[in-house]
Amino acid sequence: MADIPALTQFSLSENEDGYLLQLEAADGQAMTVSATPEQLDAIIDALVALLEDDEEDADTPLPIT
Repeated sequence: MADIPALTQFSLSENEDGYLLQLEAADGQAMTVSATPEQLDAIIDALVALLEDDEEDADTPLPIT
């Protein structure tokens, strides 16, 4: 698998169809995508779920083997 560049910047703005999400990587690559409000809600829900899982994992002691 090719190296995946780190995200260095993002912005979100509204347009007539919903939102524009702009992402920029450490290697200078940039991407702009259009998202509906429903798609943005799905992204937010997925991020919240992922962060909640991380918080639960942090509170759970690791077994000593």
